[in-house]
Amino acid sequence: NPASSFPSQMFVNAKRLLMSLVFFLGLTSGVFAAKETVFERTLPGYSKALQERADLALENIFEFQGLKDNPSLETENSYDWDHGGPKNDKEWAWFLNRHRYFEDLYVAFQKTGDSRYKEKLFQILGDWLDKYADAPSNMNFSSAWRPLEAARRVLESWDIVYLKLGSDPNFDSSLKSTFLASLENHGDYLQNHHALFGNHLITEMIALLKVSLLLPEAKNSLQWQDYALSKLNEEYDKQVYPEGAHKELSSHYQRVVALNYEKLLSLLKISGKAELIEIWTPKVNRLWDYFSAIRKPNGYAPLNNDSDRENVSSLLMRNGRNSSQSVGSFYFPNAGQVILRSDAAEETNLWSFFDIGPRGSDHQHEDFMHVSLSFADLHVLVDNGRYTYQPGKWRDYFQGPRSHNVLMIDGLQTKPKPNVAKGPLYGTGFAKGSNYEAAWGSASFHNTIGERTTDWQRIVIRVPGDNLLIIDHLITFKERLIEGYWHSAPLVDWTLHPDHISAEKNANSSKITYANSGTKSLDRSLQIGVDAQTVAGWHSPRFNLKKPAYSLHYQTTISKPTVFAWLFSHQDNLSEIETIELDQQEFRLAYHLGGSKFEISGNLPKQSEKLTLTIRKKN
Repeated sequence: NPASSFPSQMFVNAKRLLMSLVFFLGLTSGVFAAKETVFERTLPGYSKALQERADLALENIFEFQGLKDNPSLETENSYDWDHGGPKNDKEWAWFLNRHRYFEDLYVAFQKTGDSRYKEKLFQILGDWLDKYADAPSNMNFSSAWRPLEAARRVLESWDIVYLKLGSDPNFDSSLKSTFLASLENHGDYLQNHHALFGNHLITEMIALLKVSLLLPEAKNSLQWQDYALSKLNEEYDKQVYPEGAHKELSSHYQRVVALNYEKLLSLLKISGKAELIEIWTPKVNRLWDYFSAIRKPNGYAPLNNDSDRENVSSLLMRNGRNSSQSVGSFYFPNAGQVILRSDAAEETNLWSFFDIGPRGSDHQHEDFMHVSLSFADLHVLVDNGRYTYQPGKWRDYFQGPRSHNVLMIDGLQTKPKPNVAKGPLYGTGFAKGSNYEAAWGSASFHNTIGERTTDWQRIVIRVPGDNLLIIDHLITFKERLIEGYWHSAPLVDWTLHPDHISAEKNANSSKITYANSGTKSLDRSLQIGVDAQTVAGWHSPRFNLKKPAYSLHYQTTISKPTVFAWLFSHQDNLSEIETIELDQQEFRLAYHLGGSKFEISGNLPKQSEKLTLTIRKKN
């Protein structure tokens, strides 16, 4: 009803007029004369997909994390800014309030000259400012004013309005004044009510630094700048391990943090702080070097903890870094991650990720001693991603042990490790010999009343021929149900044979053989796309997307110390574990590979011991 909305519109107009008077002397004209160099980022290139998103925005349809919806109200040109999308998920509402779609509208306007895209941008901005221009007086987790959303608006959308459209004749003067006042509010709010820790805090301080450069005449501009730079230095030391791994130990958030500190370098160049650029450059390089080291042969990062599929090679290239493939293996003792990788001369392109470190300071999964494995583009063993943050069976699955390549005892997971660490965790390590590389970790299982029931040690070895051997040593003296999982990527076909398992995709294949020092055989079953109370056989390459993928579930019972061995070979039908024997802390294993017989003997290291191995080729 137009008549009923008239008083509120009068109030909105009066508020905008008051803002205009407040800013008339200082900010309405001079600020928009800021140098274009403050716009330190590159807008996305015009594409068919961008044009489609911009056209949908004209119809008030937006897509976030793969989900489309219309948050508009019946009232013309107004939105429900708390709208949670088709899944009623607060994540969708947070994305709505970031205004990232301003990029699509602006680029479409620049390409086509069609003023509808620009007008829609101003209309959306006006509706948001009518409702939320004033920042809250305290920490707020609303859709509009969660600190991270305030920061992302500054970094990803409002800078376009400020620098690219500030002088546009269609930018209504009262709307402009309200926008400027709210932008200054963003600065004060981010300084006073930011996150206390984690990647959010880093993003918010980058945004605060950017506001200080956008609004150099604002009353608190220098204070914002000093505060942001101090916090960014402090948080780098708190949140980043010496090897460059962000302590959340998630590939997705490693990307977020690396890009944020890369943006810091750009902002420092704008502000002319040469001495800080010299200090920060090696620290930012460290973030990228670690990220480069953990990537797969195809250039993507593993999906450890809460992660999406990240193309590291592409990120490196876009940010002017060396994108050539990493060579050799890496051991990161603080992060507790081991990357076993083919030598440069090897054609198999083996890559393995072994987690023997802390859980992560946030976004943790129950994945201690998880192993991922790829032979070139054949992703035999994978981590399964995050899919959702909403509580329920899907979050339980993707976060829990059943979506990782780990063991469970009597239906229970291992006792959790600490969230962060300084140096290697007790009972873990890395060793390198003349013809092998190996790493190991140890964990314990406890029953529901806290009693320790079983100890588990896992050793992962890159053996001659560039294949992977995984040894699980379990110590118990009462009957226990042992369950284990191997998960592969979508489109990799698994087949159970009487004496082995095969994993195949196109012309690539891996033969998986196994043995144990006991007498009982394994009960094996393949699961894919099981949507029941107990979920199984799903993979999530990105948030809100899941795909069916084979999962091998195996189980047996033991009542004494037992060693299980798994040999993952690349395109070798002759591979086979022949025998494995356990004598106290010593094991002996014989296997065939490539027409040759190998014998491995070694110790199962106790908590403070080192691993020693001998691998001999017999013929």
